[in-house]
Amino acid sequence: MTMNRRLISLAVATGLAAIAASSRAESPSYSETYKKYVQPDGTITVPEDYRTKFTFLGTFSVAGGDQAGGPAEFHQVYIDPDSIEQYRRTKAFPDGAILVKELQKARTLDMTTGRSSSWKEDAGWFVMIKDTQGRFNDSGLWGDGWGWALFDAANRAKPTTTNYKAECIGCHIPVKKTDWVHVWAYPLLDAKDRVTDFNK
Repeated sequence: MTMNRRLISLAVATGLAAIAASSRAESPSYSETYKKYVQPDGTITVPEDYRTKFTFLGTFSVAGGDQAGGPAEFHQVYIDPDSIEQYRRTKAFPDGAILVKELQKARTLDMTTGRSSSWKEDAGWFVMIKDTQGRFNDSGLWGDGWGWALFDAANRAKPTTTNYKAECIGCHIPVKKTDWVHVWAYPLLDAKDRVTDFNK
């Protein structure tokens, strides 16, 4: 092989490696998270299109419903689709990953198929946005690697949360080792081996 052909081969190989590395890099949409869903002061909003543009992860059923024996609420969890592959490969949420927990009041009815529980009405939303840069250290909504915000059903534009440490993180303490997220409950994340023992 002549020197010119070697140089061409090396250039092609370098170019292919760069393309591969680029495809593995975090998507530019992560930086867009902060433009679309976070205001300059760090205030978080609920994505309007999460039901159609995000990927469904899983459901928690909250016990204590009506006399029919059904659940009190469903908590349906969604994630931006770009973050799934990143998490499955690295077992870490990338900067800008966004989780939306849709809080639903439930009703239980005796139907022709048997007793069944389903959505009754929206109760609110809980949103987490991954922040590896410490962008909003002076905000009560940001810390421990995430933005945290709870919203009432009546207003998805303004969170009721003012201090995440006092109002949010307490429920996540058992899953601190998995970046404050109950990852084992979501099949797409392929993290069932990371289940938490709540009895400890």
